[in-house]
Amino acid sequence: MNKILKQIYTLSPIWVQNLMVTLYGKKLQMLRYGKIYHENLNHYLKKDLSDEKSEFDFQNDELIKFIHFAYNNSPFYKDFYSDIDIDAINGVGDLSMLPILSKEKFRKNIESIYTINESEGKSSFTGGTTGKAIKVLVRSDDVQKRMAYLDAFKMRLGIDPVKLKKATFSGKEYTSSNQSKKIFWRMNYAYKQRLYSTFDLSEENMPYFIEDLNAYKPEVLNGFVSAYFELSKFIEANKIELKFIPKAIFTTSETLMPHHRELIQRVFKSKVYNQYASGEGACFITECKNGNLHYNIDTGVIEKLETEFGNEMLITSFTTHGTPLIRYRIGDKIKFKDGACSCGSCHPLVESIEGREVDYLISKKRGKVSLSHLADVIKGMPNNIINMQFVQDREDQIIIRLVVDNEKYIKNDEALIYKEMEYRFGNETEVIIEYVDEIKREKSGKFSLIKNNLN
Repeated sequence: MNKILKQIYTLSPIWVQNLMVTLYGKKLQMLRYGKIYHENLNHYLKKDLSDEKSEFDFQNDELIKFIHFAYNNSPFYKDFYSDIDIDAINGVGDLSMLPILSKEKFRKNIESIYTINESEGKSSFTGGTTGKAIKVLVRSDDVQKRMAYLDAFKMRLGIDPVKLKKATFSGKEYTSSNQSKKIFWRMNYAYKQRLYSTFDLSEENMPYFIEDLNAYKPEVLNGFVSAYFELSKFIEANKIELKFIPKAIFTTSETLMPHHRELIQRVFKSKVYNQYASGEGACFITECKNGNLHYNIDTGVIEKLETEFGNEMLITSFTTHGTPLIRYRIGDKIKFKDGACSCGSCHPLVESIEGREVDYLISKKRGKVSLSHLADVIKGMPNNIINMQFVQDREDQIIIRLVVDNEKYIKNDEALIYKEMEYRFGNETEVIIEYVDEIKREKSGKFSLIKNNLN
């Protein structure tokens, strides 16, 4: 949403905001649900996931095509692989011939990695959960293929994601500071979707959220782990009766821990399904009907990079033609699991994915502000933040440590950060920006976006 539309939205009454959300939802539908979507959805639904040879042959064929595409269309990869005979790569087993793409190299060379202009595709920003936000360009055919894959995953579970009534909790800004009514949600009628603003999900406001959920009675729940976990704690502690039972709950953006799953499923009386992707467009990991995570080899390649802190993922994704990802060190860790799944899929089993912790800082005005909301502070900034960290030692103060690209970072960017922080924390929290040369890794080997020293 551009600045003028955002101003109009902010000043408009709620019914107009619902109309604007619906019109934007219609625009997204046209982008996501075209001819390529329907062709791929039928293909994915008919696939025999138990045919091991066919699935691994497909992965190798797609990998070879994708590497040649990146080499021939991306100036960066042309140079990155200049000393490598890419014709010698005949499958996944040969990927080690190629260099690893670090997140910093990806950020720094993003303009030459693109294979399309911004007018030829859709801009998407990573959430920056490890402190870096990067703009990627996505081709429309890849958008439709990814939507088809996700919808096929849900349909195999017996959930029609288009027809059913949905509720989504995310970090988008729906409410306006000048509104007087306790209405913290907006309606996307084009997609049968009620959108809840998690910025307003405080202890004080939770009764309004729950009352509306009971009135709306969604058939499917989507969104942040932290939102459903906090809601579940409040519902159980206050012995509130839910007047609906969703057919499924699909969590995104944050790590789903066993205690999160157990409480959410107990309170909502519905099964939680986990999934993994990324703002950059990583290949998928999805949960099957038997509750096992599968690395979906028909969407890309996940390699293990052994480090002293565990196995990090190297991502190659077949649906990133606009901004190719090949052996991309995304920063998340993975544990695979031996054996075959009784669901019949030959796709490898995943025991756990680490790296998206449900962490938070405290706002005197809003209560807990989760990692996903903080990651969005730098979402949309023009690739000029090298690293970032939020530190809270006092409830009324937050220190932001920034490592910036001095050639791209300007003073106006600092004002934008202050504005985004005020939106999330209110004006009672003092925000201090500290410019530093580096931010040290944690013992886990990762950069921690959040350091909450109040606990």
